Amino acid sequence: MKEDVKISTLGMNCPKPLIETRKALRKLTKGQVLVVEGDHEISKSEIPQAVKDTGDEVLSVEDKSPVWIITIRKG
Repeated sequence: MKEDVKISTLGMNCPKPLIETRKALRKLTKGQVLVVEGDHEISKSEIPQAVKDTGDEVLSVEDKSPVWIITIRKG
């Protein structure tokens, strides 16, 4: 899948990865894809839940320990 925007939250702790993800999603238009890379374990589950609550779609959550990659489509 083609990504439109990719952000890195490596080295950031909660709630910074979620905040950065929300900021990036606000800049996208419907159907665009955001890829978020991070290493804060709690954010790996927190971000997908928050994304679902906003109507956006989590396409995948890849665990490449210690790094994870979340792919999101703007709803």
